[in-house]
Amino acid sequence: MNYNDYFERDVSNISTEVSNAFVRKVMLNMIGGLFITTLVPIYVFFFNSELVYTLARYFKLIALAEVALVFFLSLGINKMSSVTARFLFYVYALMNGILFSSLAFVFHPISILYTLGVTTIMFVVIGVYGYTTKEDLTKYSKFLMTGLITIIIISLINIFIKAPMLYWVGTILGVVIFSGLIAFDINRIKYIAYNIAGSDEEMVEKMGIIGALNLYLDFINLFLYLLRIFGKKLEVDYEKISRNNFSFILLSPFSTRKF
Repeated sequence: MNYNDYFERDVSNISTEVSNAFVRKVMLNMIGGLFITTLVPIYVFFFNSELVYTLARYFKLIALAEVALVFFLSLGINKMSSVTARFLFYVYALMNGILFSSLAFVFHPISILYTLGVTTIMFVVIGVYGYTTKEDLTKYSKFLMTGLITIIIISLINIFIKAPMLYWVGTILGVVIFSGLIAFDINRIKYIAYNIAGSDEEMVEKMGIIGALNLYLDFINLFLYLLRIFGKKLEVDYEKISRNNFSFILLSPFSTRKF
């Protein structure tokens, strides 16, 4: 059984207590991942700024390793322990933190903090809607999948042609799709909580980690797209440090999903 196999649409008898406990577990795992991702850039920016130039040589390799790691975690979750799964999730968060260490050298730190705040507010508001709504959000699954594939294609094409219009089309579409995915994933996590009630603790832990990974990816990608809108670039051009390295993060959400 995998994460998506536990998604049952008929939840008329869902237990609020069971659902809340599982959602808390998922959110704590996600927050742990975000904390690690945030801690690395803070350390690099304030205590070891020269390290970013050393790390920049390996950014593309790290980005490719991230995609491979997410595929491995998603497809191999049944064959590994929850301890291993959590460790791999945090390793992935650490890799993202290494890539994100270049952001403060490209964008003004205040604009990064502002974007982070906007992302957090949007995540909370949309998440509350996804958790409390009685609407069946699965009817939007085909739209979200199509949008996600479209974003990936646009991003990959624009690496080569660098068209400003395509850039902004991808940006707006990215904000819309990942906002929708936040509501969709939290809505799905609530329903999965009901279906794993009574399962062994090990399986519950592993499902919680995969759920956290999905929400983590939603948050990170929404942040990156909002940063395109609100981020204020510094006058010094450090574009070579970060160019195209975040495009690979877009592949990760697709690898964890079966809509």
